Amino acid sequence: MKFEIKSRWSGSVLFSLETDSLKLCLEAAVKSAANLYGANLKGANLEGANLKGADLEGANLEVANLEGADLKGANLEWANLEWANLEPIRDDLWAVLSAAPSEVEGLRKALKEGRVNGSTYEGQCACLVGTIANVRGCRYDQLPVLKPRSNRPAERFFLGIKTGDTPDTNQFSKLALEWVEQWLNNMQKAFSAKPSKKRVSK
Repeated sequence: MKFEIKSRWSGSVLFSLETDSLKLCLEAAVKSAANLYGANLKGANLEGANLKGADLEGANLEVANLEGADLKGANLEWANLEWANLEPIRDDLWAVLSAAPSEVEGLRKALKEGRVNGSTYEGQCACLVGTIANVRGCRYDQLPVLKPRSNRPAERFFLGIKTGDTPDTNQFSKLALEWVEQWLNNMQKAFSAKPSKKRVSK
């Protein structure tokens, strides 16, 4: 079957290939360094796709399934990620935050200041677990509950963030910050809720 990747603006064909799925077509396009500026990938199932180093600037990924996709070094500047299937990634991030609640504020600050680098566990700018370890003041492999797992959805998502990226310049950083702040708000609501008054029988 012939699959085509078209421009979201002009409708012109950016890349085409006889293959079994749009995911394989996209991976081939990335491998051949095709110009995918503004590619229309709305609703595409890209689960597990190898998009390492892909230049998808301005791409439309609305409602796309990016679960498990390798986004290391991918350029998604100005990409539309609205309603993409990112819930499994968000939920995995929340599981990480729940395992290290005292370090969440430090992670939030690191994201805002561009001090996250999803490709390494060590250094002043490190990945998700590495940043949590930095905030705690220990090595990443000394965290009692969190263990380094490069294949976990949240860590793979953080591969899209490099040193200097902030929520203002990088969509991955922006989404990560939104999820962190949402987790903080959820925890604040959960633990500040007043206990209901018990009815006293006369």
